[in-house]
Amino acid sequence: MDNQRSVRESFAEYFEGWVVQHRSYLDKLVAIATQNETEEDSVRHLVDQVLCHYQEYYDEKSKAADSDVFLMFSPPWFSSFERTLLWATGFRPSMAFRLIRESVGGELSEEQNERIAVVREKTRRLEREISEALASVQESVAAQPFSDLVKREARLVDGEASEMEDAFGDLKAAMLAVMRDADCLRQHTAGEVLEVLTPAQKVRFLAGTSQFWLQSRRLGMERDKQNELSRKAIT
Repeated sequence: MDNQRSVRESFAEYFEGWVVQHRSYLDKLVAIATQNETEEDSVRHLVDQVLCHYQEYYDEKSKAADSDVFLMFSPPWFSSFERTLLWATGFRPSMAFRLIRESVGGELSEEQNERIAVVREKTRRLEREISEALASVQESVAAQPFSDLVKREARLVDGEASEMEDAFGDLKAAMLAVMRDADCLRQHTAGEVLEVLTPAQKVRFLAGTSQFWLQSRRLGMERDKQNELSRKAIT
């Protein structure tokens, strides 16, 4: 329990700092996107910085999941609204295609649209495979032998305690595999999409992606705060 609390608190602290930096990058993306002329080297440098920022998050998330993967599937550092948007610990990779349409859809050439369509089809197929793997994990938790062990946890004899430990180890490994496959697909999809876009389009796409998530976070935090105030008023 102490280790779980430590992971929860340390990653939540890291995440808050990451969000602050993310807002700073969004400001820079928006500033460049609104300029009529920008040096391509400056654009490329900023895009690389933003991608490194995302990579850092995935690296830290993976390390924290090694200690407590269950926390990543219902992260307390997210608002209640953000958690409703989660798929295997993050946004669906296919969300990228909606954000492309909203940020640069009208600017894409026929060739770009065709290449994006290929990435979209592959992403949706891999999403289905990961969803099936996640459903399999959830079914194993609800299965009779596992649920019986959990219900009788306080009364388990030595052999059963070892069996339960093995079962939880298998569950953790399966959930880690699902999370990492999903994160890999999120990163791979974003990378393939960015390869199709021009430097200016990359900036607008990354800005649109950041705005969508930060607005979702702000809305969720405001709702949680209002719900908390309502509960306190009732009590």
